[in-house]
Amino acid sequence: MYPDKFEYFAPEDIESLEKLLDKFQDDAKILAGGQSLIPLLKLRFTSIPNIIDIANIKELNFIDGSDGLKIGPMVRTAEVARNRLIKQKCNLLSDAASKIADPQVRNMGTIGGDVCEADPRNDMPAVMLALNAEFEITGSSGIRTVKATDFFKDAYTTDVRPNEILTKIIIGDYSKYYGKYFKFTTLSSDFPVFAIAVNMSVGNDKTINDVGIGLTNLNTTAVKAVDVEEFLKGKKPDDNTLESAFKKLESYIDIEDDVNGTKDHKMEILNEMFKNGIKEVYGVLNDGKH
Repeated sequence: MYPDKFEYFAPEDIESLEKLLDKFQDDAKILAGGQSLIPLLKLRFTSIPNIIDIANIKELNFIDGSDGLKIGPMVRTAEVARNRLIKQKCNLLSDAASKIADPQVRNMGTIGGDVCEADPRNDMPAVMLALNAEFEITGSSGIRTVKATDFFKDAYTTDVRPNEILTKIIIGDYSKYYGKYFKFTTLSSDFPVFAIAVNMSVGNDKTINDVGIGLTNLNTTAVKAVDVEEFLKGKKPDDNTLESAFKKLESYIDIEDDVNGTKDHKMEILNEMFKNGIKEVYGVLNDGKH
């Protein structure tokens, strides 16, 4: 099947992009890596009169580690997975990127596209929440910065307005942390049935000093488990602590029976994944091997 007709634009700088966004507003769609948009267009699940391809805008393709970590939205997922600076400063991010779909998708898809699509099944939104990331959004009216907790509004909906563009992802220096992305999938799909992003540091007393937890595909949008994060701080993850933590985690979850299993079955798997995941990340930090 072929998509409906559309006008194609390929600006080479942010200023030209802003003019196009101001002109078309809701009648335009940004094309980044195309891994989400192109299939929707081809299947005619969506139709848009104007497509703006931002692949030629070099200002949106960068990795800056001079102060924390700043990443342009056009950085390919494969580069996020293999980049040495990202592995050094935020291994959770590189670990999650390495587990997205297959090499072809990772080589074409972009970190900004994954974030801005806000598909509940996409991996990066939960990771951004676990990392307390911030997003620089640019439009003709100026630049504003939005926290990850305010960025993801609902399924397929972010805080980016029709005449704006994501220009920078801002992440702190997590070189003293260890993180991992735990993902449960089926053989029939590359999208996770659900997944958990965990980013953690441990204090000198071997208790959890700080922890970030993001959930994928367990609600209508990615979720940051704030109550669970606060509960785990200052504790060691023994069995009783993790049982209490999981009970708190349940309040963030909204899942039903589907082709992937019953709600009860999925909750059993999630329970084990969460507890084992926290123990694994804590164990790596406690052993000093990260």
